[in-house]
Amino acid sequence: MTSAESMPETTRVPWGAVATFLVIAFALAWVVTLPLWLGGEGLRSPLALPLMAAMMWTPTVAALVATFFVRRPRRRAHYLGLVPFRPVGRKIALFLLFPVAWTGIAVASLLLAAALGWAHPDWSLSQIAPFLPEGMTTDVYMAVTLAAIPVNTVVATVSAFGEELGWRGFLTTALAPLGFWPSAILIGIVWGLWHAPVILLGYNFARPDAAGLALMVVFTLFVGVILQWSRYWTGNVWPAAVGHGALNTAASVVVLWNGPGDDAAIATVLGAPGWIVMGVVIALLVVTGLLGRRTRTALEAVPA
Repeated sequence: MTSAESMPETTRVPWGAVATFLVIAFALAWVVTLPLWLGGEGLRSPLALPLMAAMMWTPTVAALVATFFVRRPRRRAHYLGLVPFRPVGRKIALFLLFPVAWTGIAVASLLLAAALGWAHPDWSLSQIAPFLPEGMTTDVYMAVTLAAIPVNTVVATVSAFGEELGWRGFLTTALAPLGFWPSAILIGIVWGLWHAPVILLGYNFARPDAAGLALMVVFTLFVGVILQWSRYWTGNVWPAAVGHGALNTAASVVVLWNGPGDDAAIATVLGAPGWIVMGVVIALLVVTGLLGRRTRTALEAVPA
């Protein structure tokens, strides 16, 4: 268990710093993506990918401002979850496990959706076959893509860290006095709503409305519990960043098997089947004691 000496000051919620963080993170997210709204092309704009990548760093900017200029804790690196590195074994375990686990969760979600008649998988990858290099079969392409998941996870983790220093770094520490579950639920809701600038353009669910945003909030609630557990269990934010990067990588790979008419809300890890599978994973963490009282108190009961 992570020792009290290695954990940050968390005796009360610094609501002023939390408010500062949220205002900056949300405002910057809208500012960064404003060209997508003003240009008329939305997610079809050639600027969409770079701007969404930039948006992922807005929580880091907010976290640094809230930590260094508002909260100003004695041990700022600890407060943000950048340290400690010990226990090293737990961090290495999650670095190795998360790419496998999130790929498994994404595949299990697709299989569950197919079993329930919600998805109609295109196992032959007929949709992408015409776009492959001459001589490359879909089997070879998918084998290479799956084998590249660890490498692509590393790349995706760079952008994911931009978000995680905010959500599982600053905000998880700041809200720790509320307890694991209340803070995880609150952060999950906030995290989902923060995605509004792109969700309302149709990102992820092709529903540019309140329904799409609600779907995103439910998704981030489930993911947020798992990533927040990794912060509590290891004592820092790095495994959460890897987990976030691994999820983004796995979801983008497994979706290649979805049929052309499949609805992300009921046919992918982003939607109902993913919520069910992640719910089972969270239940297993609780039943096995990995997400138990001793783990939850690691960030909650540390004296200032």
